Amino acid sequence: MERSFDSWEQEVIRCIRCGACQNVCPVFKELQAESTVARGRVKLIRGVIDKDLELTEGFINKMSLCLMCKACVVNCPSGVKVDKLVEAARKEIAEKKGLSPLKNLIFRLVLKNRWVFNTGMKAGSVLQGLVFRKGPLGQGMLPRMSLGIDKRRLLSPLAAKSFKAMYPVVIKVPAAKLRVAFFTGCMINYIYTDTGRAVINVLKRIGVEVVIPALQNCCGTPVRINGDYETAKAMARANIDAFLKEEVDAVVVACGTCGLSLKEEYAELLEDDPVYAEKAKHLGSMIKDFAELVVSLDGFEDKMGPLPLKVTYHDPCHLVRGLRVKEQPRQIIRSIPGVDFKEMSKPDTCCGSAGSFSLYHYELSTKINDHKVEDVNQTGAEVLVTGCSACRMHIADGLNRQGVSVKVMHTAQLLEMAYEAKAH
Repeated sequence: MERSFDSWEQEVIRCIRCGACQNVCPVFKELQAESTVARGRVKLIRGVIDKDLELTEGFINKMSLCLMCKACVVNCPSGVKVDKLVEAARKEIAEKKGLSPLKNLIFRLVLKNRWVFNTGMKAGSVLQGLVFRKGPLGQGMLPRMSLGIDKRRLLSPLAAKSFKAMYPVVIKVPAAKLRVAFFTGCMINYIYTDTGRAVINVLKRIGVEVVIPALQNCCGTPVRINGDYETAKAMARANIDAFLKEEVDAVVVACGTCGLSLKEEYAELLEDDPVYAEKAKHLGSMIKDFAELVVSLDGFEDKMGPLPLKVTYHDPCHLVRGLRVKEQPRQIIRSIPGVDFKEMSKPDTCCGSAGSFSLYHYELSTKINDHKVEDVNQTGAEVLVTGCSACRMHIADGLNRQGVSVKVMHTAQLLEMAYEAKAH
């Protein structure tokens, strides 16, 4: 990851232009433009490496039209790391052209600084009613004005109190089987505190003691994939320090993107750092997704009550193709008495969120999301379960736009409901 952009030449020449990527790319499916599919992007990147092309606005736009969903990577017969090539191109763009003023502000002032970020979120939770209005049936919120967000987009409100402010640093469990640290991520900490609560309640129920390091910050993925490597490195080092000082058996995550960042991408990002290279690998070896951790523990099924619900599951891209966690969430769902599990026809296709992608390219992201909503709808499910908060928000927006009444929740929340059903 720290190699120069030019050094990616050996990667781009591995593309045999077979077109396998056309069959799996959600963006190509909508735009039908060669420049928006993996082999087209690889050809553009090769042109820049060979000095045949410049970093024009057209090139920059094409690089921004990648969901980083890894569908092309896992389906490429030559194993071309297209997502890494696109990321390298974005890094080159950031270095040669600079970040936009807005990204500069968000990445280097807000996300990098815990106090600034936390203060801003606290203020936002109080003042959000001035900028947003309640959504349909009182659910979610819609922008009153654009402010860079499409006015049709249904968002979840900021929580009145952050998740980390709601819990002590250590949640003790008598005779604990395991002691883990919980990486909350931004969305659980500031928006979906119900997911965080469910993670804690479930882990307590199955005998796991939880530590919530106070000095953790954003995983840095939005910063890194937009090319600001120096800021991303600083954020990675801060998280490594925060978690490695804890005496725990594992670090649990409830977001595929955060998990992939901590498990693999920190080590790539810091591979040439003499102090942090090995620390990053050590942290990576400790990362466990919530569902992965739960099913590894004996007896997690023993305390479930019946939930008479029809449920389907959406595979977040970075969870299924990055962390390779696929069967564990399904094992949890199928183990709950009374649940009627209905698999979607294409559960692992991207929902179109991809974090900031759905902000910059909302129209395109909604078209991609529409296919996911149709897939959800054909199952007849009452509840959609997923392992990613960004997917949760984006799919809820799509369901709202199409008037489909399906509740969206995290895997941890469904399991929490099952445990509560047994308790009552």
